[in-house]
Amino acid sequence: MAHLQLRYPSKICATIGLLLFLSLSVASAGTLPPPETAIQSVSESLKTLLQNNRERIKTDKAYVYQLANEVVAPHVDFNRLSGLALGKHWRRATPEQKSEFMQQFQRLLVRTYATAFREFGEWSLRFMPRHDAANAKKVLVRSEVVRSGAPPVSVKYRMHQKDGDWMVYDIVIEGISLVTNYRTTFAKEVRRNGMQGLIERITKLNNQRVAAAQQALL
Repeated sequence: MAHLQLRYPSKICATIGLLLFLSLSVASAGTLPPPETAIQSVSESLKTLLQNNRERIKTDKAYVYQLANEVVAPHVDFNRLSGLALGKHWRRATPEQKSEFMQQFQRLLVRTYATAFREFGEWSLRFMPRHDAANAKKVLVRSEVVRSGAPPVSVKYRMHQKDGDWMVYDIVIEGISLVTNYRTTFAKEVRRNGMQGLIERITKLNNQRVAAAQQALL
């Protein structure tokens, strides 16, 4: 089941974990445009969170999963993300399969990258000029994550407005798209075992991770 996990280069794995847990409500303050302002604001909030919970984050996986789920769920458009990751298989899935897949995909993402909280140190964000129309409802935000002693990491956010908030539906890190990576993996699994087989395998992996986290607390 490990083949359902993204295999990004090790130097950016922690970066992906951080970026998936950005809260992306529109911020009104600052001189940056709203999408960039939202990202910058939450970046600062995450620094405080990591500093205040560093020891528990290092040792308590269940707490990390809970924290990540509470932060990420309202601010990533999992419906759009799921549809893009499955491609044609999303259109062919039943409403029940779509709902179940989206739930398990969210669990998979949260648990895959939550542990990056333990590794990430100090960082800052540098935004590149954006060329979208001023009133665009869908944008590509280009940025770099800057860390001391390490080369900058290129990060692009695909974002759109939904119910008044800016929400992420894809992240491209060093040229590697979250959506594209999963689409390739999921397509292979659907061809082998069908849509229901994919859902069952993701569910099994998620349940194994929950059990492992609970066992670690004993």
